[in-house]
Amino acid sequence: MKKKKYWKDVLHAFTISFGRTLSIVFLLALGAMALTGLKVTGPNMQNTAQEYASKTKMADFYVTSDYGLTKTEKAELNKIKGVQVELANLTDVTIKHTNSAVRIFSVPKKMSLCTLISGRMPKNDAEIVLGPSLQKKYRVGDKIVFSKDKAKFLRKNAYTVVGFAKSADIWDNSTMGSSSAGTGELKGYAFASEKAFDSAFYTIGRIRFDNLSNHPYYTDDYDKKADDDQRLLKNKLQKIGQTRLEHLKAQPLAKIERTKQKLSELKENIEQAKRNGVPALMIARQQERYDQGMSSVRASENKLSQMKKPTYTIDDRKSIAGSDGYGTYKNATTSISAVGNVFPVVLYLVAALVTLTTMTRFVDEERLNAGLFRALGYTKRQVISKFVIYGFVTSMSGTFIGILVGNFFLSPMISDIVSKTTVVGSEEIGFYWSYTLLTVAAALISSVLPALLVATRNLGEEPAHLMLPKPPASGSKILLEKIAFLWQKLSFTQKVTARNIFRYKQRMLMTIFGVAGSVALLFSGLGIQTSVSGVSKRQFGQIIKYDMLVFNDSRKSASQKAKSEQLLARKARAQENVMLKSVHGKNDSSLFVFPDGNINSFVDLRERKGGQKIPLGNSGAVFSEKFANLCGVKKGDSVKLKINGKKVRVKVSGVAEMYAGHFIYMTKAYYEKATHDSYQSNVTIVRLKNQDVKNVENTAADFIKLPDVYNVSQNTSLIRQLASIVDSLQMVMVILTVLSVLLAIVILYNLTNINVAERIRELSTVKVLGFHNREVTLYIYRETIVLSFVGIVSGLFFGQIMHKIILEMIGSDYIMFDPSVPLRIYLIPVAAIVFILFVLGCFVNRKLKQIDMLEALKSVD
Repeated sequence: MKKKKYWKDVLHAFTISFGRTLSIVFLLALGAMALTGLKVTGPNMQNTAQEYASKTKMADFYVTSDYGLTKTEKAELNKIKGVQVELANLTDVTIKHTNSAVRIFSVPKKMSLCTLISGRMPKNDAEIVLGPSLQKKYRVGDKIVFSKDKAKFLRKNAYTVVGFAKSADIWDNSTMGSSSAGTGELKGYAFASEKAFDSAFYTIGRIRFDNLSNHPYYTDDYDKKADDDQRLLKNKLQKIGQTRLEHLKAQPLAKIERTKQKLSELKENIEQAKRNGVPALMIARQQERYDQGMSSVRASENKLSQMKKPTYTIDDRKSIAGSDGYGTYKNATTSISAVGNVFPVVLYLVAALVTLTTMTRFVDEERLNAGLFRALGYTKRQVISKFVIYGFVTSMSGTFIGILVGNFFLSPMISDIVSKTTVVGSEEIGFYWSYTLLTVAAALISSVLPALLVATRNLGEEPAHLMLPKPPASGSKILLEKIAFLWQKLSFTQKVTARNIFRYKQRMLMTIFGVAGSVALLFSGLGIQTSVSGVSKRQFGQIIKYDMLVFNDSRKSASQKAKSEQLLARKARAQENVMLKSVHGKNDSSLFVFPDGNINSFVDLRERKGGQKIPLGNSGAVFSEKFANLCGVKKGDSVKLKINGKKVRVKVSGVAEMYAGHFIYMTKAYYEKATHDSYQSNVTIVRLKNQDVKNVENTAADFIKLPDVYNVSQNTSLIRQLASIVDSLQMVMVILTVLSVLLAIVILYNLTNINVAERIRELSTVKVLGFHNREVTLYIYRETIVLSFVGIVSGLFFGQIMHKIILEMIGSDYIMFDPSVPLRIYLIPVAAIVFILFVLGCFVNRKLKQIDMLEALKSVD
């Protein structure tokens, strides 16, 4: 049988209702774009960063020591199988006449290689290459001069700029970590020849393990193997420490022995002089020399006996100074991937339900044609294939568009937001068969499967029955009718609305689920924006009130410390000498010990729910909320923590609201009781009178210049890090919010259109009976309004659940987002749906005005 008419009818199906075809294509395009765009962004960014790390041979670990590093350590570490070691120098300096701190590295040769952006690498000790953050201020050929007092480890303080290069260790160009110079924060970095450094030892040792090179940095395998390698390093360095101590003592001991030998000879000469009758005055002079020499020897021996083994610090890529960008990048990619696990699922679910309704209506419209083709001899399979082809073509068209837009537009746009300030660069777009096949499968399930099921169910009748109109849905008594006193008070149109809602159950459920899904997506998208954007303001505007921590050197004299006191008197609104310790465990934390519990001027300890104040008492410690969650403790519990190298059991007296970082707060009395150690302050916590960012930075610079201060820590670095994370997530949520609104528009338009088309004869009858245009519109649109209201309430409920799930997924070990949601986040989705309903109501009213009543009421019996 020739199928020319059949294929003509198939093509006609796409054009007879172009709005329906477009709506299915658009729905599937939205789903494919969200799924593909969000799922490929994480892997694309991770692969791009891994390529950068591999290309630059980024170190896995960084070793520093309080005695510096020598070839002794390198030789010992090289004995570890599969390890590569490179010693290098670095120093922090300030640009002359500014407070801008710059870290100068010796040019790496084997690992953590710098990537040249322009110019060339330095050839002598008078040339330098600058990092990207200094590109706006300097050009190739310019001179850069550093302050002499800070350039003590450099042979020169003036250099010629010969190029610009990116670091393998510092990934972010705006947040580069803390510094021992300038304002306490790095403003840039540079690379100089190793000959430019004037030091008897090396500052840092970079280490790479061969067993890590085949594992991408973002995988669990890398983290597990890195932990094992770090323990191996730690054990090796402990043994090296004793060897290094012996080497450090060897030269002074040899000198002491030589001095002793000379003094012994001098003693013999004195005894000989006494026997030979040498004048007493000359003997006294010789004896004085001997006594002075022995005194010097005893002092040297005493000094050597007090020398301790070198303390080695091992940092990984996440903890090395300047690693803020690495951590932010890694957290951002993980967060985006997490959002991709939730949003597209809900979006596809809603799309599938709406498509089911659309295809049901399409099959009903085509009953007559289906009957005719069956009567002409076409098989049931051929008739059903028409709808399967329609579903396949529309779904694949939308999916293809969505995959292209997701891969080549949405994903790069999201990744550029994250990587715009990093050295990693724009993402390299990859192709992932798994996500493409997942998207295609989701489209087939959303569109083709409903088409097959609906067509099989509705077109299985005899041709004669198919050529008759489908009987209208039968009505039945609803529950409301059984409540007589309430039913009797309803008007005629209200009763009709109530009956029709339950008469068309499929459309009722589709409207409710469609609106609920859109509202849930919109609510969670807006909620996430609010939760992430409010973190910095709440933590550093309301909870943490201090501006900086000034680290004091207890070895300095009283006169040197007096300068700090004078500066504090001028600048500080409030200050307190406290103890700051690092607490080690599964997650590290900062322990603040206040001498008398006077913390209110610096930190507002309060519960997140209810805002109740938490007193800092002598019966326990106050934990920040995220740290308490990670430790699995609540108020009243006890937990073992490692403080000062020993395990200590600490009682939790309260859990305080905190969003970034891990903190524990104690009083002096409880600290001494819990640790059995004496309290000794080492930090001054400072709240300035003028809290302007510029003034905070200038004051920090003033403190660093003082002889009794060896470092200053500001909050601005953590604020910038938070801002970077917030910006990336904010933009993702803006995109998803727009998608949610578009989804709501398509869903409501589609379902409203179907409702009108299905009941055109009923509406024409009502219009013939004398109903005005407005009454006819409300006759049918009132149902949509009621069902949309139910959908809105349901959507707000499920939106809260989605909001909490996504927050848990995008949060990192050190950051907790605010789960509370302001009233406007509830109102915006409601207002959006109401506005869409209003616009669609005007569209329906206009459409019903144009109804040809006689044509619509013609019988096809």
